[in-house]
Amino acid sequence: MNERRGKPSSSARESISIVRASLLNPIAPGRIEFLKDGALAIRGGTIAGVGEYRRIVRAHPRAKTVDLSDRLLIPGFVDTHVHLPQYPVAGLHGKELLDWLNSFIYPAERNFTPAVAARLAPVFFARLLSCGVTTAAVYCSVQKESTRVAFRAAERSGIRAMIGKAMMDRNVPAFLRETTERSLRDSEELCREWNDADRGRLMYAFTPRYAASCSAELMREAARMARASGAHLQTHLAENRAEVEWVRKLFPKAGSYTQVYENAGMLTQKTVLAHCIYLGARERALIARNSCGVAHCPTSNLFLQSGMMPLREMLDSGLRIGLGSDVAGGPTLDPFATMRAAVYVATARALAPGSRARARMIDVGTAFFLATLGGATALGLERVTGNFAPGKDADFVVINPAMFDSGREAYPVGDRPDMILSRLVFLGSERAVEQTYVRGRRCYPALGQRGYRRG
Repeated sequence: MNERRGKPSSSARESISIVRASLLNPIAPGRIEFLKDGALAIRGGTIAGVGEYRRIVRAHPRAKTVDLSDRLLIPGFVDTHVHLPQYPVAGLHGKELLDWLNSFIYPAERNFTPAVAARLAPVFFARLLSCGVTTAAVYCSVQKESTRVAFRAAERSGIRAMIGKAMMDRNVPAFLRETTERSLRDSEELCREWNDADRGRLMYAFTPRYAASCSAELMREAARMARASGAHLQTHLAENRAEVEWVRKLFPKAGSYTQVYENAGMLTQKTVLAHCIYLGARERALIARNSCGVAHCPTSNLFLQSGMMPLREMLDSGLRIGLGSDVAGGPTLDPFATMRAAVYVATARALAPGSRARARMIDVGTAFFLATLGGATALGLERVTGNFAPGKDADFVVINPAMFDSGREAYPVGDRPDMILSRLVFLGSERAVEQTYVRGRRCYPALGQRGYRRG
């Protein structure tokens, strides 16, 4: 047994605490439960109850209450796709995917040495937590030791993270190109060390970067190792037209880009496919049939001029979809910006000439769902996190609505649930995030940092 997994504490001996606040709780795309005077009962890092405050207090009369009545509690955000080594080069605009990789990203990943990782990773995870992100699916570069350093930083930060060492054995610069054998050996070693660490808070993901940078053997063996270990697998799919055409030439016998992954055994319910912009109906059906998760990265898709994923059609196909920042393809880790971009992209597609207009739009409830429970579902973690339900981990964010960028204090408006949700999505930002909790433990502000406290 992995020595880092630890032992679960006995919740029967642990006291219950109650957090009182307004609650927004995603249930399904477009369906959000709102509790104006709500409460979470927490025991040992797990949600013991959720509901109206009076009912929760009656059920747990001896519990200590933390009164946050003027605050909003939401589930922790889930970032389904982000690149740690790329964080220092976020915001460099003007190039499309393949040119951008060669100009900015591969050099940044070459520089992701263990020493750099030791400085960068703590900042990266702290920044995610300060944005209200409690779960993230993270790509590292090819360096084994740097990935190990990233895991240690994630472990200390308290965040829930699925992390993988990038795997690339062809069509990349020599300073990043691995041999197939070493890539597999290093990935397997990291998986043995870290998968399921701290009772599943830390997870390993085999990470063949994308079909153009991986041999068929590497992809087949990565898929086999993921299945054998119970680990996740993450990769990119159909992000850019030039990339799609390149993969078609590299795998001429495959019927499609998605079929390349199917042939390698990579399509499973523990696989997360990023982008998925240029897919036909058969490819969508293939992904749905294999229960793969999809990471929708709208800020990145616009920033790199890649295209606009047909989100409404993908949802209608029954796919498990969450939102990803895709830093540094996306310029920011801020999940509020990603939610807004998801709405804007869907709206732009709907209003384009020849479109069926509003049929393809999404509402703010769907954007919020994709950033929380949808993301958890895409990562296969819907039984653990993503919304408020008894038995799930107490992953939540304390939001101060007064920090929304509006003149509401001078010109008050109503507090209907739809208004609160709309302001959260369109006016929210890191400024409004006061505290972030994972398994009931406050991870932001970290100990020693100043932050808002009540009760």
